[in-house]
Amino acid sequence: MLNFKGTIVSALLIGASIISQSALATPSAGIEATLTGYEFSSKKNVVDVNVDLKGSGLFGWWGGVSGDVAAGAYSGTWSNGDSFAAFCVELTQNFRTFGKSAVYTEGTFSSTVESNLTNLANKYYSFVDDAISSAAFQVAVWEIVSEKSDNLNLDKGKFEADPVWNGFLWFGSYDAESKAAISLAKTWLSGVNDDSILATGDYSLTYLKNKNYQDLVVFTSIAAVPEPATYGMLLLGMGVVALVARRRRGESIRF
Repeated sequence: MLNFKGTIVSALLIGASIISQSALATPSAGIEATLTGYEFSSKKNVVDVNVDLKGSGLFGWWGGVSGDVAAGAYSGTWSNGDSFAAFCVELTQNFRTFGKSAVYTEGTFSSTVESNLTNLANKYYSFVDDAISSAAFQVAVWEIVSEKSDNLNLDKGKFEADPVWNGFLWFGSYDAESKAAISLAKTWLSGVNDDSILATGDYSLTYLKNKNYQDLVVFTSIAAVPEPATYGMLLLGMGVVALVARRRRGESIRF
């Protein structure tokens, strides 16, 4: 399934790459999309986390969300059949039923939120390859979007998240996958604005909004386009190879 994490495009295929990216680029305003399921799991085994998103009412009780929720990327398709992966932006609404389409418009994040989401993707999205890492990335997205600042901490603030507790009062234990996802999310959030941690990819983001269903964010890999000097070196190299091959063919017919 194509999830826009990207591929390495060689200079020889740059023309095809431009055509492909034009066809698969994330659509803009008024786009119809259909969520088809979770990217790395089913409804039955998606990783759950315990969240507390404070609302705007007294003590944050009104308009907030508290309890165990499913965390992880959605898979989906655009109206033209191309596939994508998206993460939930708002916890206060339900997602559109899997298999049912919805129309989204393109929104904008604040500069701080957009910068933090981009840093998160550039440094860590390439590591999202299973249900646990997908859940961790989703939790990190919720933290960044909810806090709207550089103070990213799952243990305090407007948004908090913990592993799911299986048991009653002190009798039980934390769900292992949930605990792993929260731990990984904390590690990634601590590195979002740490300049010593290098990027592993280059991503743009698209914010898709719908007044009736969860808003989504899609991260799209930006393919590297060779510099003009690279093209010159490539052509020069091809010329040298062709010259050597020609001379060898010429030498092979001498008696």
